[in-house]
Amino acid sequence: MSINKILDQFPATIQATKELTQKQKDVLIASIQLFDKQGYANTSTHQIAVAAHQSEGTMFKHFKSKSNILRAALEPVIQQIIPDIAAELKKDTLSQPFTNLHDFLVIFVKNRMAFAEANQDAIKVFFSELLYNEDLRQEFIVVARAQFIGSFEDTVVHLQKHHLIIDWPFNMIFRYIASIIAGYILDRYVLFPDREWRDADEAKYMVAELEKVLQPE
Repeated sequence: MSINKILDQFPATIQATKELTQKQKDVLIASIQLFDKQGYANTSTHQIAVAAHQSEGTMFKHFKSKSNILRAALEPVIQQIIPDIAAELKKDTLSQPFTNLHDFLVIFVKNRMAFAEANQDAIKVFFSELLYNEDLRQEFIVVARAQFIGSFEDTVVHLQKHHLIIDWPFNMIFRYIASIIAGYILDRYVLFPDREWRDADEAKYMVAELEKVLQPE
């Protein structure tokens, strides 16, 4: 599986966005680089303006506040990068001839863990803020629901068609799998990144837990 790194794609995605002026693009790229390096809370608007080679007055004319800068940066991630990632993950899981749930879950879990590891910088920049910012979280959920969850539903339907996963409503299966995977990512990269982690063991635990519940009857 080729791992897409969100922050590596970010500058090119921003530069290709026709709705933004070059000054706006410079602000967004500079801000994300600073958020990645020192954290959102520890980055001042003055630092962003300096890195973008413009005055704070010019920057505020376009974005009004630091939270608006982050919101503007999140939009291309949600609208362009996440759909590409969702399509890649879907292709990766559906392209293999799985004959049982265990083999599917091993690949599914390990690929999501690999993606989270490769994108832990983006998780810290974007998703830590989503955790605490209600407005940004709701905006992300509305768009991501159509882009990512729809893709995952196709995967579940495919598995059910071949009797590889329990015949539950999709929303129940999604809620259960998401709680396991997202819980690990939240613990691993946001809440307790300094804990001594044994990721190979974590993968085995998650697969065993998912398999126990989702095994077809």
